[in-house]
Amino acid sequence: MMSWPMAGIMTLLSFLEDVSREAGELALSQVGRVSAEPKGASIVSEADRSVERLLLSRIRARFPGDYVLAEESGASGASSSGHPGEATRWWAIDPIDGTGPYLSGLPFWGVSVACMRGARVEGGAVYLPALGEMYSAVAEGPPLRNGEPIPSVRQTPPDDHGFLFVPCADVAGLQIRFPGKRLTLAAASLHLLYTAKGSSFGVVVEPTCAYDIAAAAFILEKAGGAIRYSSGEEVDFADLADGRRTSEPVIGAPSEQVDWLRAQVNWEQN
Repeated sequence: MMSWPMAGIMTLLSFLEDVSREAGELALSQVGRVSAEPKGASIVSEADRSVERLLLSRIRARFPGDYVLAEESGASGASSSGHPGEATRWWAIDPIDGTGPYLSGLPFWGVSVACMRGARVEGGAVYLPALGEMYSAVAEGPPLRNGEPIPSVRQTPPDDHGFLFVPCADVAGLQIRFPGKRLTLAAASLHLLYTAKGSSFGVVVEPTCAYDIAAAAFILEKAGGAIRYSSGEEVDFADLADGRRTSEPVIGAPSEQVDWLRAQVNWEQN
């Protein structure tokens, strides 16, 4: 049974695109005006926080009380348990995926907003302001790039000249075999989007959080791709609603090739 009527689906799509675009333009206006701040092994900036505040305010105004998982401020909302039920609507937002590129003056960053229902994604948008690209999808209808349908990904094996997106830094215990070339843009959502677009064969994402990948992974799946844990298990986003990282790498590829790519990935935890 559909969780949204058709009119609601289109309203959701418009909302996702509007808020991610507004947030992206705010982030773009702060390029070169903010500085990197330490955040554990990563970095953050005032732009991340101000963009997240904007996203939260827009979601709260439209969907008051909904559970929201945000990268900088964590979880908030009615479902305080951190594990939404099957029928619970919730949101996963990343104000700037690719803070490193953003602060370095590179264009490879974006704003990611996903609307969830329990374990599954019902809609997502990722706006790449510096590149002028809006990727979006809802449960009913095709995945879109700048309002135009994204063609289905080719279900063909990789070749020596194809690309695979990989983590930007060494990940302990992670070994990847691939016959072609490897790329990294330091933003998992872009890796998934460009796989959906057909620019790369697939992607290997280090253990990560729901807000990093939910929207882009949904767009990839709508384009004929699939994501799986390296073990082959399906990704249950409800398990990640409290902000925890995935317990293993996430593999994305054309649906008929994802198991082949999984077989090329070895994950040994210490």
